[in-house]
Amino acid sequence: MTKLELKVEMGEVRRARAFALSIADDAGLSERQAQNLHLVIEEAVANIVNYSGATMMELCAWQEDGCLYVSFTDDGIPFDPTRHPEPDLTLPIGMRAIGGLGIHYIRKMNDGMAYRRQDGKNILTVWKTLENRVT
Repeated sequence: MTKLELKVEMGEVRRARAFALSIADDAGLSERQAQNLHLVIEEAVANIVNYSGATMMELCAWQEDGCLYVSFTDDGIPFDPTRHPEPDLTLPIGMRAIGGLGIHYIRKMNDGMAYRRQDGKNILTVWKTLENRVT
């Protein structure tokens, strides 16, 4: 398991990007898969910084049963993104509700997403099947 503790500030996005590149390389992801992982990590970190009120944040990554897992832990206000409604992408942009696209992208770029609240912390875990590994 690879862990990264981050300060809850936007300047830490750079460290989160390096973390994404490292775990993508370790998992043997294609360039496109690595870019998607980078976007997921950047979006989740930005959401924690901008909306959670957290004082701590930790990212963990591991491989298990042919999947790459990444978890995001913070001590901010309780928020379960798995219960956030899907945006209506059929509406013209000017008629859509503001917000929610980041969660939509996180959901769509992964094979699964789970949330739990434990010991006063939000823990969001996303995973991607590693079936299309680069050899």
